[in-house]
Parts: sequence; structure tokens; C-alpha cells
Amino acid sequence: MDYCRHELSNCADCAPPARAVATPPGTEWDGWPPSAIIIHASRKAHLPGCPHIVPADVQPPVYGWVLDPAPGAWRRLSDSGPLHATAGNLKRSAVSRCQDCDASR
Repeated sequence: MDYCRHELSNCADCAPPARAVATPPGTEWDGWPPSAIIIHASRKAHLPGCPHIVPADVQPPVYGWVLDPAPGAWRRLSDSGPLHATAGNLKRSAVSRCQDCDASR
């Protein structure tokens, strides 16, 4: 077992700083928070990185989005609990999830 200069195992003062997990530089989804929810005109919700959409196409009037959704918003999507866009086309709301995005979560 390794001990630090304080003679402690797993010392918080001596542990290396945690590295932030980020998307590789130059990806098409740079600038999109991983928690964002993208809403298509079909009322289907997608996540950044979805293979069905091209980032450059995510523009109003076809798309709206929520950059900082409330915890659990993705799972609550339904006809009785739609998610309304807070940016892009504000008239967009989602009632279902992309199956590929859902599988990745």
C-alpha cells in the first residue's frame, strides 16, 4: 500500500487532481453540454452526438433545445409531460425520446 507524506493511504490533500472528461477537440458537438436535450419538429428529443442529426442543422425553425434541463427531464418525456424548448425555436416541445439516444444513456 502506498502512503503519502502525511503517512495516510488515499490522502485527499496529496491525491492528483481529477481530470475533467470532455469530448475530443474538434468534434462536431463542441459547445453543446452533454446534458442538453435537442427537440426536433417531430416532437422527438435527441442528445448531443445523436447519429440521426447533424450539429450544423440544429437551428430554428426546425429545432429547439434545452441546454440545462432539470434532473430527470429526459426520463419524464411523455405526452402528459412534454419538455418545452428554452432556446432555438421556443415553440418546439418533445414528447418522446430518440431510441438510439435513449440506449446510450
